[in-house]
Amino acid sequence: MDVATRWVIRVFACLMLTTTAACATAGEPQGAPAADPHGSRVNEVQVFEPSGQEDKWTYMPNTISVAKGTTVTFVNRGKEFHTVTSDDAGRPFDLSINTNQTGTILFEKVGTFSYHCGVHPQMKGIVKVCDGACP
Repeated sequence: MDVATRWVIRVFACLMLTTTAACATAGEPQGAPAADPHGSRVNEVQVFEPSGQEDKWTYMPNTISVAKGTTVTFVNRGKEFHTVTSDDAGRPFDLSINTNQTGTILFEKVGTFSYHCGVHPQMKGIVKVCDGACP
């Protein structure tokens, strides 16, 4: 293979890498919440399963504050099935999230909403919903 052909292949490979990277970020929805420094999304709660410490499994952040009308995304990157089950009578929400899945809940009322995992009751969290921006 001559030098010119190798350069053409290198340029083509670089263009393909650049295009792939651009397409990967182009799929980000408009108005998507910004990422925090740890890679989580704002208005996102993640399952936290420290290995070998089931008694310390929880949701992170444990408490989240959002404005009325906000959708909160719950992410399960753990190894176990979990739920996000309201503590309130009548269970206004009861979300199931399998491993490597997400689910969302729209919070349309102002208030404090506590929840737990129906499978692992030591896992608890709170969503505080404010009328407008939260302090």
